[in-house]
Amino acid sequence: ALPISKKKSFTVRWKKLTTKMPAKRISGYQIQYSEKPNFSKSKIKKISGYKKTNVTIKKLKSKKKYYVRIRSYKIIDGKKHYGKFGYKKAVRIK
Repeated sequence: ALPISKKKSFTVRWKKLTTKMPAKRISGYQIQYSEKPNFSKSKIKKISGYKKTNVTIKKLKSKKKYYVRIRSYKIIDGKKHYGKFGYKKAVRIK
């Protein structure tokens, strides 16, 4: 994931995880962000579908540093199964 800072927001971009086999496709992504490096008091943004490769997180505090990480999920028999979170990245808000 690559966070890009804008005024009071940032955009997260990632590579699409896809396969030509519909049964093996992921159901979506989960982006977690926090002002704390250990992700305490974090917020989560859910993205449905496998085609989207970016999202903008808005309404953030200026001049603060945020930590971001992303993971994919798949719905199997009505239950969400999550992958591991990727490496955390830091972004400073303008």
